[in-house]
Amino acid sequence: MTRPYDAVIFDLDGTLIDTEVLCNETGVEACRNLGFPVTMGFFEGLAGIHDVERARLIGLETGHTIDLETFYAEWDRLCTIRFRRGIPLKPGALDLIGQIASVGLPMAVATSSRRGPAHEKITLAGLAPWMKAVVTFDDVVAAKPAPDPYLLAAERLGAAPARCIAFEDSETGARSAFAAGLTVVQIPDIHATEGEHAHHVAPSLLAGAFAAGLI
Repeated sequence: MTRPYDAVIFDLDGTLIDTEVLCNETGVEACRNLGFPVTMGFFEGLAGIHDVERARLIGLETGHTIDLETFYAEWDRLCTIRFRRGIPLKPGALDLIGQIASVGLPMAVATSSRRGPAHEKITLAGLAPWMKAVVTFDDVVAAKPAPDPYLLAAERLGAAPARCIAFEDSETGARSAFAAGLTVVQIPDIHATEGEHAHHVAPSLLAGAFAAGLI
């Protein structure tokens, strides 16, 4: 049987792991602790954006110059406290990963998270054994919405982008995968989507995988 895909690439936060609310809450708390408070609604609007751009936008919003190292240290500290209580997976994540593994397709993560937090989340969520490659913000010249993260993940899996399927939750991530030439399945998390950069929009990972012919 000829399969439609040679590899599967997942976004991380909001797609495989249910951390968007957690990271938003700790991000707002970190901003407050450091003296440049922002609203939850503002922080939620930064979904899918890498942390350097996130800090720049926080600075514009609050009128403060954001020291990246200080902001990262406080946000990471608060996140780690929460992560160690357990990182919930998105519904169907383990089931889908198991089905993909059973047919021998390699998997990777392409995330806008920095390298340290990304690997921490993947490890604590129990996903590390399944992922042949992990591409983070620190691994590319241009982060999402540029196609670079997905192009690099496909390269590391030894697969042509056109033969890869991507799972994303955010518009930023879907735009990145679409620009890279992957088949894009978008599962909205916090924000609704019209699926402008997706081939399939679905309510869950399993539903999206089925619609795209992966399972």
